[in-house]
Amino acid sequence: MGPGSPPPDPTSVGQLRQLFRDHGFRPRRALGQSFLIDANIVGKLVAAAGLTGCERVLEVGAGAGSVTRALAEAALRVVAIEIDPRLVAMLEKTVGGRVEVVQEDVLAVVWEEMLGRAEGALWRVVANLPYAITGPAILRLLDARAWVDRMVIMVQDEVAERLVAEPGTRAHGLLSALVQAACTVEVKFRVAPTCFYPRPRVASSVLALEVRRPQPVPDRLAGTFREVVRGAFGTRRKHLVNALTHSRELELSKPAARELLRECRMDPTRRAETLGTEDFLRLAEAIARAREERPS
Repeated sequence: MGPGSPPPDPTSVGQLRQLFRDHGFRPRRALGQSFLIDANIVGKLVAAAGLTGCERVLEVGAGAGSVTRALAEAALRVVAIEIDPRLVAMLEKTVGGRVEVVQEDVLAVVWEEMLGRAEGALWRVVANLPYAITGPAILRLLDARAWVDRMVIMVQDEVAERLVAEPGTRAHGLLSALVQAACTVEVKFRVAPTCFYPRPRVASSVLALEVRRPQPVPDRLAGTFREVVRGAFGTRRKHLVNALTHSRELELSKPAARELLRECRMDPTRRAETLGTEDFLRLAEAIARAREERPS
C-alpha cells in the first residue's frame, strides 16, 4: 500500500486474501475462523448496537477489521480485542490509529482493568464469537455486565436457539439460564454462510443482549447462583434432587437436597430445564443461608 492509498477493505474478498498472503495467514476451520465480507451485514450489525457517536465500544474478535472499521465511524471510542498476532498486524493496516487494538484472550481479560478505570457512560460490546469458545466467551462477557449496557453478539444458529430458549423447552440449558438471568435476549437477524470467507458450514444469528438493571441476582448471590445452575444442569436428565446431590460444588447429601427443595417448595422430580431465574434464585438464597448457618 503506497503513500496516500486507502487502507485495505476486509469486506473485499480479493483484498482480504491479499492481506492473508502478506501476513502468512491461513484461516483455520477448527478455530472457527470465518471472516465477515458482506458490507450490508456489517451495517446491520453496527445498527443493532444502537450507536449515536457518543458510545465507547469493546469489540471482541476483531478479525481483519470489517466490523471494526464501521464501529470506528459510528462510536466515540473503540477498543478491539484480538488474540491472533497476525490478525492484530492486519488490523494495524485496515483500521490504522483510529482504534485501540489489544492482543488479548477474551477468556483471560481482567474487566475492571480494561473497562472499569474510565469514567463515563457504560460500554457497548460487539462480538463475533468462534464456535469453539462460544459458551465460555459468553460467560466471560456476562462477568463484564457491571460496565456494559448492551451486547451485540454473532453466534451460530444452534447457540442462538439455546440463548433464547424458554424454560420448559428442550433447548433451555445452562447457558440459557445464566444469560437470561443477567440480560434480556433478542434475535435481531440471521447471517447466511455466503456472507463469510471462508464459508462456514452453518448459518449464524446476531443477538442483542440488554443488561438488566437492577440485576435480578444480587452480587452477594452471583457465585452461588452460578453453582446452582451448573449443578442442576450437570446431569440434566436426572431429577433435580439427584442433579443437586451429584454437584461437587454444592456438596449436598440427598437428604439435604430434599430438604432444600422442600424449603423452596419445589418438586424434587422436576428437571433443570423447567426452572426459570426466580426458581434458581430461591435455591441460591436457601443454600447461602444454609452455608451461613453451618458451623465453621
